[in-house]
Amino acid sequence: METLGLIAGSGRLPFEVARAARRAGFRVAAVAHRGETSEDLLRDVDALHWVRLGQLKKIAALLLGEGVRRALFAGALTKRAGFGSVRPDLEVLKILARLEGKGDDRLLKAFAAWFGEQGIEIVGPRGLLPDCFAPDGRIAGPAPSVAQLKDARQGLHLSRLLGEGDVGQTVAVRDGVVLAVEALEGTDACIRRAGTLAPRAVVVKALKPSQDQRFDLPTVGPETIAVLAGAKASALALEAGATLIIDREGLALAAKRHRIAVFGLL
Repeated sequence: METLGLIAGSGRLPFEVARAARRAGFRVAAVAHRGETSEDLLRDVDALHWVRLGQLKKIAALLLGEGVRRALFAGALTKRAGFGSVRPDLEVLKILARLEGKGDDRLLKAFAAWFGEQGIEIVGPRGLLPDCFAPDGRIAGPAPSVAQLKDARQGLHLSRLLGEGDVGQTVAVRDGVVLAVEALEGTDACIRRAGTLAPRAVVVKALKPSQDQRFDLPTVGPETIAVLAGAKASALALEAGATLIIDREGLALAAKRHRIAVFGLL
């Protein structure tokens, strides 16, 4: 039985990946981040080790000690922690020193290359979660209006433009006016910021055009709908075939309850 490595962040994605991997016949050895990953992950993996943000060499040593030759990144890590609580080890500092620019995609690609040099291939979740990607068209909640579709297409275009600069994945639009774009603060904070400016926003999540699909895929779930409802947003548009939906049934129930249109766009 092959042992698959799981480098876990926060949220529900590490759980979904771990369960899917075990269903596929893998033994799962996870490395979780203190202050980010839920301790409940222990129930869904065969081995669980803990590290602090920035301990790259320790992650590799733990995975290799478990016999891991392939591993996945799953779950978010607090981006703003990079300016405060992270204590990077020497390997991280070396990678940062070689990087031209510090965008998410460049950094993750550099980490993946480093793991490859240690004998651990970083792979993506698509093979384990093929049915979790957003389809084109209506997904949940009421059907989108003509105005919402127009705002969504504008947001998707803008999100892709921003993605070319390795900025963020989320844009909020209302009646053709851009209310907020995601930067360091993350998706939820972007949505909440849009809500302070205007209700009924259309929120768009999309893959960065040059993004490596092995990690940091745009991901939504029932919790996303709760944040949208709190911000009085009216719709969530997802790039079809590129955005992961975690707990689609729960998302559908929440979207129906809050009357938020959720749909995919190509």
